[in-house]
Amino acid sequence: MKAVVLAGGKGTRLWPLSRINYPKQFVEFLDGKSLFQITLKRVLSIFNPYDIFISSHQDYKFHIFNQIDSLGISQKEKDYLKRNLVLEPKPKSTLPSVLTVLKYLEDKVADDELFFVFPSDHIIKPLNRFKACLKKAGKLASLGYLVTFGVKPTALKEGYGYILLKKRLRVGYLVDRFVEKPKGRRLHILLRKGALWNAGIFSFKKSVFIEEVKRYQPSLFRIYRKNFSSFLKEFFRMPSISIDYGIMEKTKKACVVKFNLRWSDLGNWESFWEFFKDRKSNATIGKGVFFDSQSCFSFSKERLIVGVGLRDAIIVEAPDTVLVLKKSLADRMKEVVKFLKEEKEVKDSLTVYRPWGYYTILKEAGNYKVKEIGIYPKKYISLQRHKFRSEHWNVVEGRIEVILKNKKINLKRNESIFVPKREKHRLYNPTNKIAKVIEVQIGTYLGEDDIERFDSY
Repeated sequence: MKAVVLAGGKGTRLWPLSRINYPKQFVEFLDGKSLFQITLKRVLSIFNPYDIFISSHQDYKFHIFNQIDSLGISQKEKDYLKRNLVLEPKPKSTLPSVLTVLKYLEDKVADDELFFVFPSDHIIKPLNRFKACLKKAGKLASLGYLVTFGVKPTALKEGYGYILLKKRLRVGYLVDRFVEKPKGRRLHILLRKGALWNAGIFSFKKSVFIEEVKRYQPSLFRIYRKNFSSFLKEFFRMPSISIDYGIMEKTKKACVVKFNLRWSDLGNWESFWEFFKDRKSNATIGKGVFFDSQSCFSFSKERLIVGVGLRDAIIVEAPDTVLVLKKSLADRMKEVVKFLKEEKEVKDSLTVYRPWGYYTILKEAGNYKVKEIGIYPKKYISLQRHKFRSEHWNVVEGRIEVILKNKKINLKRNESIFVPKREKHRLYNPTNKIAKVIEVQIGTYLGEDDIERFDSY
């Protein structure tokens, strides 16, 4: 029994926190944990760590490694999860992602191996009911069905996929048909017929899934038949197609298990409000207060958001942007981001993650830049120098070891050092806790490409 965690999505509808270089599944939303980390903890409570495989692509490799390292699990578990990271050559949709994992495991698992596929952006409670649903799905999958999970709708959601049920099975239902993102009267008719939300979690026997790919997506199957090296080279020819569109809406083997629990895919800001709202129908994550307001949501890590006399409002604060949105228009964020991209207003996240840690741009002007640099325990930045800028480092948390002019210098909190232009230098964190440094760059050019490296991490 294997688990596949899909962690390659872009999460456009959760802009401005979700950015291309740091999408929503890696953003810390709840109690200092990301949706990806919450998903991993949930899956780890059900599957052995060596049976869990993470599907993503190269751009997110170090995000995944860093988030595994800070997950609060054993080193053995961390090693298994990192070893089982399967990277796509290019971001695609869910069907190519799953095929990549199956191809990677082709000679390592039997044809009748059961697989469970989980998106990395779901909230599911309580855990015991979730486990019971997976057990039912496993029984159906072992009989040759392709299983998905259905959730009883709690509201009219035009942006969701829906499932109509047909014949009842022992622990589930055969699928009559899938309906993707219905609107208006059609949506009301579906709800009256008892349609369920499609949760986008799947279970299947490997041989059955591959047989359905061969039947309904022959062009993908032709690529799948190649050896793993050739498969990766041909990967670019695959269409970006989801499991739902590519297989589930076509197969005659689709069935559904009902989720009798709290579920949300947290796909847009309205879904955050829906899941976390209080008795006054307001919800806040981070620093937020509402007065005489109803059906509102706020997210802020740094500044306090105060809402007075608001209705159906969403307010999200990011370091470089504040989003104010009418809740009912939450699904239009893709349009907004597309427009902002065309106007050159959409930028990467101000926090950039590296294998050794991260840096956040705090202030940038013509001839200077201020950063917060976080260095993870026992990690170091490569030996390097800069042609156009000098750097001032002040330790604000923890302790660091600096290599400068071939000398080793130890700095603790509230101690600083000056690094001239053209001098080789390196930062190392010798402790078991994160170290933080405020870096001030001064020079005629401050681009990230002004780095000459003498070794690599």
